[in-house]
Parts: sequence; structure tokens; C-alpha cells
Amino acid sequence: VIIVNRYAASGLAVGGLFIARALPPFLLGPVAGVVADRFDRRVVLILSDVLRSAIVICFIWVDRPERLWLLYGLTVLQFSVSAFFEPARAALTPALVQPNELLSANTLASVTWSAMLTLGGAIGGLTASYFGVRISLIVDSLSFLVSALLVLSISGTFRSQAAHALESGWKNFVDGLNYVRKDLDVGLVTLVKALGQVGSFDIIAALYAARLFPYGQEGATTLGLMFTAFGVGAVIGPLIANRFGDASANWLRRAILGGFVFMPLAWFIIGTATSFPIVLIGCVIRGMGGSINWTYSDVLLQMTVPDHFLGRVFAFDFGVYTLAVSVSLWLTGSAIDEFNFAPRTIVLILAAGSLLPLAAWSAALSMQFKSHKAEDSQ
Repeated sequence: VIIVNRYAASGLAVGGLFIARALPPFLLGPVAGVVADRFDRRVVLILSDVLRSAIVICFIWVDRPERLWLLYGLTVLQFSVSAFFEPARAALTPALVQPNELLSANTLASVTWSAMLTLGGAIGGLTASYFGVRISLIVDSLSFLVSALLVLSISGTFRSQAAHALESGWKNFVDGLNYVRKDLDVGLVTLVKALGQVGSFDIIAALYAARLFPYGQEGATTLGLMFTAFGVGAVIGPLIANRFGDASANWLRRAILGGFVFMPLAWFIIGTATSFPIVLIGCVIRGMGGSINWTYSDVLLQMTVPDHFLGRVFAFDFGVYTLAVSVSLWLTGSAIDEFNFAPRTIVLILAAGSLLPLAAWSAALSMQFKSHKAEDSQ
């Protein structure tokens, strides 16, 4: 983001960067899902991390405006590889824990990811401010190698027991889509992450860092603090929510409704804040809502989807999410450039737009309640 702001300071340029990040997982989702169900998921994770480490270090070559195209190309490569990581990671989790430990395991994974986002945001912002972007990229590259070593420490082979029956890649993909289509409850849960993408926190953070609160070298400190606040919210969101429920499927669905409530509230706070500390409070709340929905939708899928479908269902889930991110980013970037909206105006529009997913999930819960009640009465 800092590199884009340096060489092409426009909303569409920043939006284009995030589209380059979001589209590959959507386009490669069918392949990634089949790979996660046919091959050893642990090996897929290790290879993904090693490749991403090599790609990230190449960002150092983007050191002048004429090479900005390279940033977009490398971003596409990085997130093409990431498309294989996320479905394999989510599908691997049930093989590592007992069924009654899924909520705790996913909460731990979410908290760990969020803590790393918090720490990484702080370290990245400070490193970029004091040592420059190049050093930050080297640290980022090394982080993927650390991840690969951690996965390597897991012993065993983690290939679906039904993998031998998966013969045709295209047929496997179609079978996965048919499974999602026929099971309404699973289909609705795969839309949770996508419904939460009314506006991208990444692009809003970039705009606030560049235009409203440009603290540090090229706004790097602002960007780091906003991601840190978001990470804090993502850490505490599931931890707090877990104290109020019983980990049943019905409770998890209701908790996701709470996550959708946090999103318009957070955008409203960020959009109306006149001081940076208030912006950070909004970032915390936005992180809480997103983390609750991401964690609990993963748990619901792991509880209900058979192992040999998990990779493909999670690839579909992640693919729809990244498509929603791409559309949101394109619309946001276009609105900024075409209509010259101020950052706060954009955020308030997002606050209003976030009421739609809240209403949609409320309606879905109501339909599920009526359906289950009718089944019980029979």
C-alpha cells in the first residue's frame, strides 16, 4: 500500500492492488479445493508458504514508478499461491482435534492470526517508518518460512480418506458445488464472509493514512496502528463471544448475527471520528465483528461438512468471499476517483450499506427457525 501511495496516489490504484489480491483465490478456487481434497493438506501448506516467501522478496524490485506494474503482477502471483493455502488449512483443522474441540481450535487459530496481525501491523508500520519498505518486505518474506517450519513440525499424513475416489478434477469440483447447492444451511454459511465485505478495511486504512492522519513516513505509522487496532478487535472478538454461548450450531448462527451488528457500528464510528484515537476504537469493533463471523462460519462448516468435501466447500467459501472483496474494492476505488468522495463520506456510505447483510442474515435465521420448528412439529 505504501508503495502504491508513493508512486500512484489514487483510490483506483489502491483499489486495484487489493483486487489483484482478491481475484486469484476466486478464479483458482475450483482447482485449490480439489487439490485440498486429493492431496496431503500438510504438504500443500508447506509448499504454499515456501513459494510465497520467494515471491514477497521480489517486491524489493518495485523501486520506481515505471516498475509499479511489477507490484501488481507479483501480488497476483502471491495470492494465487495463497488460494491453495486457506482451503487446505481450514480442511486440515478437524483432523488435528476432536469434534468437541473445534470451537476452541478455531478460536485459538483466529486469536493467533489476529495476534500476529496486531504484532505484524505494529512491527510493519514501525519498520517501514524507521528502516524503510525494503526491510519490511524482507521480514515479511521470512515470516512465511517460519510458517512453513511450524507446519513441517506437524507429524503425519493428512490426506482425505476418500481421496482415492476423486478421479476427475472437473467432476470433483462440480460435485462440491452440488453439495453446497443441495444443503441450504451449508450454502448460507459459505456466504457469511462475503456478506461482511461491504467496504474493505484495507483500502479505508490506506486512505486514512494517506489523507486524514498521515503519521510517520508516508503514513506508515497510521497504517500500522489501524491494522494493530483491527487485530486487537479480531483477538478479543471470539474470546468474548465464546463466554456467552454453548458452541451449538444454533448459537453459532445467532452469534454471527452479532458480528453483523458490529460492522455498521464500526464504520459509523470511523466515519464520524474527528480524532485518531476514536478511529482506532472503530477499528477494534470492526475487527471484532469480522473475526466472530470468520471463526464461527469456519466452525459451522467443519461441524457439518464431510471430510472429503471440506477442501472444496472451503474453496467455494473463500472464493465467494474474495469475489465480494474484489467487487467492493473496485466500487470503492471508482467512487473515490469518479465522484471525489472524501474518506469519511465513503465510510458513512459503507455504514449504511452494511445494514443490508445484517438484514439478510436476520431473514435467513428467521427462515431456518421456522423450518426447524416445522420439522420438530412433524
